Amino acid sequence: MKGPVLPLLSLPAVLVLASACAGTSRLPEMPAWSPESAEVVAASAPRLVAAGADDEQESRIRVPHEERTPIRIPNQDEQEELWPAQGLYIGAAVITAEYFGDLDDGDDGLLGPNDVVYLPELDVGAGGGLYLSYRWRMNELIVQYSQTEHDGESSLTSLDHESTVKTWDFLWRHYFMEQSPLQPYSVLGIGRSQIEIDNGTSDQAQTPGSFTEGALEDGININVGAGIALYTLPWVSFWGQAMYRFNRYKTSDGIDGEIPNTPDIDGDSLELSFGASLRLLPSRN
Repeated sequence: MKGPVLPLLSLPAVLVLASACAGTSRLPEMPAWSPESAEVVAASAPRLVAAGADDEQESRIRVPHEERTPIRIPNQDEQEELWPAQGLYIGAAVITAEYFGDLDDGDDGLLGPNDVVYLPELDVGAGGGLYLSYRWRMNELIVQYSQTEHDGESSLTSLDHESTVKTWDFLWRHYFMEQSPLQPYSVLGIGRSQIEIDNGTSDQAQTPGSFTEGALEDGININVGAGIALYTLPWVSFWGQAMYRFNRYKTSDGIDGEIPNTPDIDGDSLELSFGASLRLLPSRN
């Protein structure tokens, strides 16, 4: 009797399960894909702009601000760096000079109360100079002392009148071609000078043994010229220069002392010089 009882008890459970399966609704469907939803998802993540993307695509695709790397575009208008020849320099020069005006004929003299100051004809002479300068960018200011020696003679005496010309100058050079080690320049300046003349004065009677050293004093000169400098290194330069001096001597020194020149003595000269300089201190810039 126990054998057929178990199938009869399980029959209602099978009928209930079958009824439940028949009454169950269909599984819910996945939402349909649309371009709008994909576009929203894509915009939420950073993307690189593809090559050839049009303006509309580029406006919708942005890299977050914190991830951007600044890019420096070179300024085409920036001036090239100047040749760094700036600072305090010391220099020396070899000089040759030729004189004109009242110092080119040897026929004149200046009469004092009891003496004569002779104006000799000066030959082309040579000498040297030392200077200290400061250069910034393309300008240079120079303080220079120079001295040249000249043979001289006068038709009023039979003696030699060797002369020494001493000059202090304050010069300004302006350079060109600032990107090059080879730089032409112009020069402008002012200065004071004097000429010491051997046997340059005597009494009016030219008493034997009365000749002594005379001088032309208070020379005021204006200098103009041009040259070219070669900076083999920023702290070493070699240069050549031609400069014309417009010079007028205001007074003379004779046996009786200093006398005024009326009119002024014309002592114009042409000077050629060649020199070198060495930088002592660089510029602070």
